[in-house]
Amino acid sequence: MNTLNYKLPSTNELLTARIELITLAHTIRVLDLSKTIDQHFPALGSNCALKVSTFINTLVLSQHEGGECLNDIVHIAKDKALLSCH
Repeated sequence: MNTLNYKLPSTNELLTARIELITLAHTIRVLDLSKTIDQHFPALGSNCALKVSTFINTLVLSQHEGGECLNDIVHIAKDKALLSCH
């Protein structure tokens, strides 16, 4: 069996396997979809509720990752590299 002798340098950078979510989040930000969403949906009545755009953007990212409900965002919320990109 031939083994390739690759050596990768170590890094202190945060890494993620969810690079596609970073691309999608960047697209949402560049298109300023949060502003558009908040303009077209009514504000929630509670003073401690999430903004509508936060709810929808999170749901879109979760569904892109294969999630079926907002409870499926736990693994996204724990990804330090992904959270550092916003």
